[in-house]
Amino acid sequence: MGEAILYALDAPRVKTADAAARFVERWQDSTGAPTARIATFFVRLLQTWPEDGSQGQVWHEDFAHNKPSGAVLQLVFELGEFDATRLQQLRAIAAHHQVMLFDPEGHVLYLADGSEAGRTPPPPTIPPQGPTVCAISGLRFDGVYESKLSESWSYLAFSADGRVWWQSSRGRLTPTVAMKSLFDADSFVCVGKYKPAERSFTARLKAAYGSFRMSGESAEDGTWTITSEKTNGSKRYTSVYTFLAL
Repeated sequence: MGEAILYALDAPRVKTADAAARFVERWQDSTGAPTARIATFFVRLLQTWPEDGSQGQVWHEDFAHNKPSGAVLQLVFELGEFDATRLQQLRAIAAHHQVMLFDPEGHVLYLADGSEAGRTPPPPTIPPQGPTVCAISGLRFDGVYESKLSESWSYLAFSADGRVWWQSSRGRLTPTVAMKSLFDADSFVCVGKYKPAERSFTARLKAAYGSFRMSGESAEDGTWTITSEKTNGSKRYTSVYTFLAL
């Protein structure tokens, strides 16, 4: 099972994801006592998700060798246990203690006031305005692409300006709900850019749990055979996706 890494920061003056990345790089190896906010946040964190596993195997790496110190606390979650719901719980705990969270993979800073910094441009409207199909590849923008996996459903959405969103869901979603979930783009939605070609495309995407390459080719019946893999060459999958209009 993989890991999802975030950093808790006691840094009220940090307002951007770039500044958060610099702050982590500078202070993550601090050996001093934790700040008051980090200390109280840490206590609440382990009250919510104890290291003994009594509330689930939440932690991929415990805090025996990663004790709170200074103004930065690294959080290494078990990837399979860290979903959008747990992220929202974590954000609520952090906000209560006036601590912000930094996602280095998605390059997103979750500020203590509930706002976010570092996101890509706003997603398209639902339904999208403007073109509904890519003239080069044939990809459609007025719905989602769906594939049934062994234990989940996979969804993709594309936009006319070259962006792509990708995520899995334990249950099947309607096209509108799937598109809204994709466009909300939390840390578990892969977001990236695609390059269209004749009846095909290639793409690069990133999420909290890693970076991916993707390629797809369309068939005469309108389905797409899409292959994805992590950029390190692991976790390679090929699935057939069907388009579902809004």
